[in-house]
Amino acid sequence: MAKGIFVIGTDTDVGKTVVTGGLVYLLRSKGYNTCYFKPVLSGAINEDGCLIPGDTRFVKAVSGLEEDYQNITPYIFKTPVSPLLASKMEDKPIDVGVIREKFQYLKSKYDYIVAEGSGGLIVPLTDDGYMLYDLVRELDMHSIVVTRAGLGTINHTVLTVRYAQSVGIRVKGIIMNGYTGCSLCEDDNIEVIEKLTEIPVIGVIHRMDGIDVEKLEMGDLKEEFEKRINVKKLIELMNQL
Repeated sequence: MAKGIFVIGTDTDVGKTVVTGGLVYLLRSKGYNTCYFKPVLSGAINEDGCLIPGDTRFVKAVSGLEEDYQNITPYIFKTPVSPLLASKMEDKPIDVGVIREKFQYLKSKYDYIVAEGSGGLIVPLTDDGYMLYDLVRELDMHSIVVTRAGLGTINHTVLTVRYAQSVGIRVKGIIMNGYTGCSLCEDDNIEVIEKLTEIPVIGVIHRMDGIDVEKLEMGDLKEEFEKRINVKKLIELMNQL
């Protein structure tokens, strides 16, 4: 088993990259030899004719990670659509073997890997039906589900956790993102989700202003994760067999 976690989102734009960046920063700032891994990214930034994976650049900037883009994100697409559609539009089929090779390279170099998916869990990567959840299972990592704090999150979170478990993915924790503290609904969501899933909420990240992934604006991200995530518990989770 690879030591680390695969960050799964309940949906697109739920805050996976911000949460993942915060986790990688926190681990590296505490001396843990940790790397980020995002196998496929669509909607890359075009700078002077070069495609830059914005999510990857953001996590590197937040955490101080120095690793080549090609190793962290082997497939980068310009078109902001699903990975499979982007690969077809740009005539660049996704070879899962390449993803495996890059992952093995990172495993040999780093003690921990925090991987991030693309969109939700049920995301096709190849024409033969290979899905994101197949990759999570194949990489043999524990998973954390990132979900919204507000209305509707119970349904999305429980469905995601239940489906992940049904295909053999080990969900070890849930992180609520965008908590405001202004609604009784948010606190009830935390309680109900823990009860229904029997998975602990390991972090409640408050809504942060001033964060822009593409512009590399980090706001209070570092301070928020220092405050809200217990590093020792996170390491224990990643070391579980």
